[in-house]
Amino acid sequence: MKLLLALLFSCLPLLASAQEKLPKDVARFVENAQMCEHFAGEWDDNDKARQREITQAVASSCGQAQRQWKRLRVKYAQQPAIHKVIDAHANDAVRSFRK
Repeated sequence: MKLLLALLFSCLPLLASAQEKLPKDVARFVENAQMCEHFAGEWDDNDKARQREITQAVASSCGQAQRQWKRLRVKYAQQPAIHKVIDAHANDAVRSFRK
């Protein structure tokens, strides 16, 4: 078990460095797209205040991610590796967001 944990923690810097190699605007898009998907998947009918927070978070993160996605697809159209990362993170919540 300790060996498994040690192996897992030793791989974390590799994952972090992989995202660090992305251009900053793409890394920001990835973060916003992940937050968009997270908040779009939440719903709380019982707590109106929490639902307002979720709605605001969806509008913010999904709106930003969708604008970034449209811009970055054009900007990196000639760079297949980066374009693949962009498309991989353009989840349904990002693509279909409507304010």
